[in-house]
Amino acid sequence: MAGESLRSSVSLPTDLTYLEPLEGFVRGLCRVAGCDQRDTSMVALAVEEAVSNVIQHGYGQGETDVFDVSFDVGAAGIVVEVRDKGVPFDPESVLSKRSFSEGIAQESGIGIKLMKGAMDRVEFLNLGKGGKLVRMTKYFRHRRIDSYFSDGDLVESPREESFFGPFEVRAMKPEEALEISRCAYRAYGYSYREFVYYPERIRELNESGMMKSFVAIDSRSSLVGHLALSFSDPDSVIAEMAAAFVNPSCRGQGILGMMNEMVMAEAERSGLQGLFVHAVTSHVASQRGAAKSGFMSTGILLGALFSDLNFKALAGEVRQRESAAIMYRPLCHRTDYDIWVPDRYVSIVSAIVASCGVNGKVRSSPVSLPERSYRRGEGNRAYKVGEFNFGEIRIVDFGQDSLTELHQRLREFRRDRLDVVYLYLDAEIPEAVPFAEGCRRMGFVFSGYLPGELRGHDALILQYLDETSLDPSRINIADKMGQEILEFIVAEMDEREESL
Repeated sequence: MAGESLRSSVSLPTDLTYLEPLEGFVRGLCRVAGCDQRDTSMVALAVEEAVSNVIQHGYGQGETDVFDVSFDVGAAGIVVEVRDKGVPFDPESVLSKRSFSEGIAQESGIGIKLMKGAMDRVEFLNLGKGGKLVRMTKYFRHRRIDSYFSDGDLVESPREESFFGPFEVRAMKPEEALEISRCAYRAYGYSYREFVYYPERIRELNESGMMKSFVAIDSRSSLVGHLALSFSDPDSVIAEMAAAFVNPSCRGQGILGMMNEMVMAEAERSGLQGLFVHAVTSHVASQRGAAKSGFMSTGILLGALFSDLNFKALAGEVRQRESAAIMYRPLCHRTDYDIWVPDRYVSIVSAIVASCGVNGKVRSSPVSLPERSYRRGEGNRAYKVGEFNFGEIRIVDFGQDSLTELHQRLREFRRDRLDVVYLYLDAEIPEAVPFAEGCRRMGFVFSGYLPGELRGHDALILQYLDETSLDPSRINIADKMGQEILEFIVAEMDEREESL
């Protein structure tokens, strides 16, 4: 049934002989969930590699321990967590060990790539004294919208092309998830965010509180549009207005505007600190629409989306990787507080803060970075967004050890050929200043600023583009603040190129 999940866990000793029975358990679990053979094999391979890494490289020779592998099978997919208290694992250092034969090194490299390529999302969490955790998510293919309908059924039939007002906007009902996926297909084909094509995933996100969906319906209760509040964490104080789409047959009737007003009013009633959107830059229509609703530019994520994102009547197919303008709207104002950024960012962040009405005071700090983070990196997160081929890292605990871990993670993401890595730093901690300077030496450049993004604390956003080719002249920004941000980013990128 929708909303139900099957949770289980096993505790394993650091002994490779347990891999075979574990694989049998994983395959059986996937079969119970109705997973097809391909997805079952990929999940089993990913689990095998993650567990092998713990056993072979997480502990010293002769050292024994017990670690946990947990499974959460929902209607849309499976989440696997491997948690241990061994030493941090760096695939690159493992593969470079001369004591490994060439064949073993090659096999290990293939296994690491399978773990990342097999799953839709791979997330690394430092648990401080609690050890470390790898969380892997796989969405089942047989739960996607095209398993419910044929290609012809996904588009409107002549009978369905007419919708009748007045239109109403309200919270989604669980049974409407299938029609939401269908509406997304009608609006964008298969070029939009992956989760919208999985009805069960939409239901699960709403039931978990990570998303609040709202729909527009006509006078005959036909679903014609969708808009959601999306949260990066269960305790987030801000939300992204995301997954906005309207049936193409209903465009031009003000439905998107109605949904915007309803969702913003609901966000304000619920006590959220602010809202933000990611507006595309291949055209300025979405940016201008956001600006009319009180959103202001605070950053630009270069190369955030694939180049084949299709906006149909709006812009056709985008020719280079799509960049996204971060636009923020405050709903309530905090009292005065300090925002810590490097000297070179004080001017641009001060301008952003002033433009969106934030009451924080932008300052720089002469403090040095401690050798070890206060909580040993607890709360820092890193994960790969496979559908858009970028990585995201969130740092809330600063120290030389966190900087070293970031460097290792960046090398890993580069080896995986991710197009871009986004870095979110807690800007309300003075140690963020020397940490950000260390990030610049790695090649990170400015991206923007987002109030409240890190569990209520403001975030300084940096970005690292590896070999992604972007022409800034083809990034269209509608407002003056956004243009200033883009000019600052381009100047810093040029400076980085000259220093290489």
